Amino acid sequence: MERAVLLQTEPTGRKLGILRNFSEEALRQANWMLTRRTDRSSKRLQDKTYRQVKESTGFQAQVMCDLSQSVARSKGGHLNGITVKFNVPRNCKTFKTKEFFFVELGMYPRNRLAVPIRKNRNLDRFFGLLGNAWTCKTYGLTPSLDIVAFLSKEEPPLVPLRNVLGIDINNKNFAYSVLTPKGKVLEQGYLGQQIWPKKVHFSERRALLQSLNALKKLKRMRHLQRDFVRTNIGQMVREIILIAKRFEADISIERLGRFSPKGRRFNKRVMTIPFFLFKRILQARCFDNGITLNRVDAYHTSKWCTHCGAVGKGHDGGNYSLFRCRECGQIVSADRKASLAVAVKCLLERGGIPYQNTLQISSRRVPVNGLVRSGSDAPGPMAVPMLVRGRGKPTASVVGS
Repeated sequence: MERAVLLQTEPTGRKLGILRNFSEEALRQANWMLTRRTDRSSKRLQDKTYRQVKESTGFQAQVMCDLSQSVARSKGGHLNGITVKFNVPRNCKTFKTKEFFFVELGMYPRNRLAVPIRKNRNLDRFFGLLGNAWTCKTYGLTPSLDIVAFLSKEEPPLVPLRNVLGIDINNKNFAYSVLTPKGKVLEQGYLGQQIWPKKVHFSERRALLQSLNALKKLKRMRHLQRDFVRTNIGQMVREIILIAKRFEADISIERLGRFSPKGRRFNKRVMTIPFFLFKRILQARCFDNGITLNRVDAYHTSKWCTHCGAVGKGHDGGNYSLFRCRECGQIVSADRKASLAVAVKCLLERGGIPYQNTLQISSRRVPVNGLVRSGSDAPGPMAVPMLVRGRGKPTASVVGS
C-alpha cells in the first residue's frame, strides 16, 4: 500500500531561490528529454539523454534517472510542471532540531540543501503514519516548491468477513446492498444523492460564464467543483466504512475499464463520475480499517435478473432508473439491483466457501452465462460453476428475491 503526504515548506529567501532555480532547470531538462522520446521505455530514453543532461546540469545520477522515468510515463508533448524525486539515504535524509523538522535534498553531488517543514496537520499526519509502521524512502520536490513524502506499508493478510457490501457506482448516486452468504439482504440504500444536483448547477453556471468569457470566475468555479466533489466523496467513503463495520462485511466494487464512446451526452455523463477518486480513497480507508476491498468483473451486473436469473437488455426502455425483466416481469430499481449483483458476484468469486452453503435460492432457470464468464473470457478470478441442488446440470448460483 502506498500513500503520499504533502509537507509545506518554510524556506528562507536564499533557499527559496535555490529551490526555484533547481525546479525550473529540472522542468527544462524534462521537456528537452520529452522531445527525444520515441517510445515509453525509460531505459532507452536514459541512454539517449543521460550524458547531455549530466554535462549541462550536473544533477545527481539518481535525480536524472527518476526524471527519465517520469518523462517516459508522461502524456502529451509538453510538461507544465514535474515532481523531482530524491531517494533515502543515498540522495536525501531527514533530521530534527528543537524548532523544525528538516528534509535535506541532495540536488547536486556536492550541494545539499536542508529545507524546513511547516508545523501543521499534514506534518502531524506524517509523523502519525511513521509511528504506525509506515516507511518513507522517497521524497519529492513539487513545482510549488513543497515536499511530498511517499510512504509505503506492506498489506497484512486479511481474513474475509462473512457478509459482503456491494456498491454500484453511477452518475447520480451510489447504491449499496449488504448480503449474507445464504442470500439474505440485510440492508439496501443510496449514498451521494446531493452530488448530482450540485454538478448540474456547476455545469449551468460554467456555461453562463463561458458565454461571458469570465476566465477568472471559471477558474474559481473549477476549484470549487473539485473541492465539493472531493469532500463529498470522502464523506461517502466514511459512511460506507461505518456500514461495513456495522454488518461485519467486506466491500466489493466493479472492476471498470475504459468506456467505449456511445454519444456526446452519454460520454459527458460518464466522464463526470469520480470513479478513480472514489476507488483510491476507499482503498486507503479499507486498508486503515482492516477491511478487504474486492474488485469483481462488471460482466452482466446491470442485465441480470435477481429473481429468475435471466439476462435481458438491462434498463426499461427510456427509464434508466428501472430494470424490467422480460422473462418474469420483475420491475426493480436498476441501481439497487446492480449493487446486489456486485455482492453476489463477490461471493461467487470468493474462495473457501462450501458450494452447498452458497447462494442458490431461486427455483427458476439460471443460465451459466448469467454473472460468471466462462474460461479465458474472465479478466480476473471467477467462480467454478456449481451443481444446483435438485438439478442435474451445472450452473452459476444466484440470489433469489
